[in-house]
Amino acid sequence: MTRSMRRIRSSAVLAVLAATLLTACQTTGAPAPSAEQTHRPPPAETAASPLSDAPGRVVAQNKGWVVRAHPATKTGSAYCYATRADDSSPLSFRATAKGAAMLVNADQHAQAKGAESRLTAIFPDGETMALEASPLPDGGVVVPVELPKYEDLFEPFMRSRAVTLQRDGGGTEIGDVNLGGSSWALAALDECRILHTDK
Repeated sequence: MTRSMRRIRSSAVLAVLAATLLTACQTTGAPAPSAEQTHRPPPAETAASPLSDAPGRVVAQNKGWVVRAHPATKTGSAYCYATRADDSSPLSFRATAKGAAMLVNADQHAQAKGAESRLTAIFPDGETMALEASPLPDGGVVVPVELPKYEDLFEPFMRSRAVTLQRDGGGTEIGDVNLGGSSWALAALDECRILHTDK
């Protein structure tokens, strides 16, 4: 076999090897994404709860009320919660570092939504107070409170022994609510807010 023929044969072998390697590289890579995969929308993000879901620690208890501090978690902020020790009252109070709320027949994580209604509080001395409230799907009501107005708004609830609550200015009557010990509870709640919530 002549030298030129050996060169031709070597070139042919190299060409076959190159073609084989190229085909192998093209077929062993990841398959191209389908049209459905390339146009699929990203999964919807679940909204994080604005309040901690950590169990609360009792920080104060007196006069039939208990105040619990719930520490912050990765997904929720710390808050304090005051409720009757025996859960006999429809009223409860909540405070965070940024605001407070009065809850009526509502879960402690209840949040004010866009809808608004009026809640009227009628005290035994005849004083009435109109409160901006948000109705909740479970039938409860939440009254959000800005911290500078905290004491002014809750002052009648602190000095009165009872209150009658009506929704929508004479609509559904929630009824008479015993406020015994509420002065201590609201003061303890504010102290808990100062000591145990994020700034």
